[in-house]
Amino acid sequence: MTSCNPLSTTATSRSHQITLTKMSSTTNPPDACPTCACFTETTFSGHERSPRVSKLLRCNDPPSDGELSDFQSTVRSGPGHLADLDQKIVHAKEHLTTLIHERSVLEAKIDDARTLSSPIRRLSSDVLRAIALETIPSSHEVMNSTLQRFDSCNSLDSRESPWTLAQVSHRWRSTIVNAPEVWSSMSLVIKHDDKPTIVVRQMFMTGLRLERSKSFPLTVSLSSSPDADISNHPLLFLISTRCSLIRNLRIGASLISYPVFSWWRGRFDQLYKLSLTSPPLPNRGQLSSGGVESAIDVFEYAPKLKTVGLWISDGLHFSFRFPWTRITHLGIQIFDQQDIDILRQLNNLNHLHIAYGKGVFAVPADHRAISLPDLTLLTLTYRYRRPTPSLPLHPENDQIFSLLSIPNLTDLSLIYRRGFSVSPAIPASNTITTLKLEFSDEGDDYQALTILFQSLTNLRHLTISSPYDIPTFIIVLMLVPLLHLRTLDFRQLTITCEYAMFVQMIRARRKGNDLSIDQLESVYLRSPLTLSDPYTSMWQDLIDEGLKVVYGK
Repeated sequence: MTSCNPLSTTATSRSHQITLTKMSSTTNPPDACPTCACFTETTFSGHERSPRVSKLLRCNDPPSDGELSDFQSTVRSGPGHLADLDQKIVHAKEHLTTLIHERSVLEAKIDDARTLSSPIRRLSSDVLRAIALETIPSSHEVMNSTLQRFDSCNSLDSRESPWTLAQVSHRWRSTIVNAPEVWSSMSLVIKHDDKPTIVVRQMFMTGLRLERSKSFPLTVSLSSSPDADISNHPLLFLISTRCSLIRNLRIGASLISYPVFSWWRGRFDQLYKLSLTSPPLPNRGQLSSGGVESAIDVFEYAPKLKTVGLWISDGLHFSFRFPWTRITHLGIQIFDQQDIDILRQLNNLNHLHIAYGKGVFAVPADHRAISLPDLTLLTLTYRYRRPTPSLPLHPENDQIFSLLSIPNLTDLSLIYRRGFSVSPAIPASNTITTLKLEFSDEGDDYQALTILFQSLTNLRHLTISSPYDIPTFIIVLMLVPLLHLRTLDFRQLTITCEYAMFVQMIRARRKGNDLSIDQLESVYLRSPLTLSDPYTSMWQDLIDEGLKVVYGK
């Protein structure tokens, strides 16, 4: 495109410029653009008529002969000058269009270069695999459905990872498809009334996962609706072809579905961790027709089985057979004394988790304590609420420590799902050094907490979790000695009470020169405290003197 030249003006345009100068109050013409001869917005002064022209326009008087000559000259030369300006405008528009196009091309090149130079395109296979593992449920989460971080708990959902990651690029697909650890953990939701087309798709996608997991140890979770019989579902037969590779297995199904797993007997070569759940049957009559009259011994032949979770709501734990002498970790929901007696068969138990389904029960007069000499960690979960308790409400005593002989217990966890309704009667001669308290409901009983803490004379590490602000914890910790407490974890406890009380409690546990009393060393909090003087400086002094304070969940 040929650019316009502001210097090439005709004689006519020069005479016209002189005429306009006479008729206007503007004395200096604006500077034109050296490229397109256009005037910039800031150089225009605007059109202002001369006083004489304005006067003539306001009346019908004729102009003088000289003025008439000037006006006629402007009329004659004006169209030519307008044509020149129109031509310059056309050239300017063409030039502007070219510049806009060049800018768009350059912007697209910059975007392409930025995309192609992104570090994510240069990720190594190891890093890409690590990212993929972070986007899927871990084996621990698959085995514990309540810990799921993701909205979808079905590993056959193609809208979730790792299916989506395998669609990003050819290199990503090659890396993800050939990463067996990414495909080896799966949660399968089985429905007995799915349409055939859905079952065929489930079979295909499950087959893909099993193929891509190669010989990597599998973690499998199988779940169904409470009243569904999934005994004849094709997915179970497909999974059974790889049951020799299953290391962790969780089954959440009705008891009427469990006999089908007898086909898997003797094939659990690598099974290490097993969790069985079964909701209450709507009709207990289903038991007689469902085929659970005989013992379910399929898991008894798993040579490497060490961890068992037995969460059977109907209290039919005796229907299952396990290699009890090899079990080191057990979780069990108990309903009566018969469930407790199962523990007599476990000689090598290290970790025990007991969940009370209906309530604690008294120790029979002829009861002989169950000896668990290797047990070091005990978790007690209370899932029930006391029916119409008499006032005043005090937690009832859990006699679990009378039922069990656990001389080497060091870690105790108490989980309350329905308020602080039960408190274990802990003997004075205990070796417990770590206590974890978890409240899902309000629990505030000063006397019960005081008795509990006073019984733990060797306590060194205390963790309290509650969605409620319970100042009783602070008060009890101020008054109960706990001579050996070193670590206090309040990360899962909301503290909205008077911070001054909390600082004073911490300060009290940091003072003193008595060598027989351990000083508090570490405090874990969800977020920094909002303090006012003098407690701000008091808290900072505690930190400066060596108190370790850690914030965050």
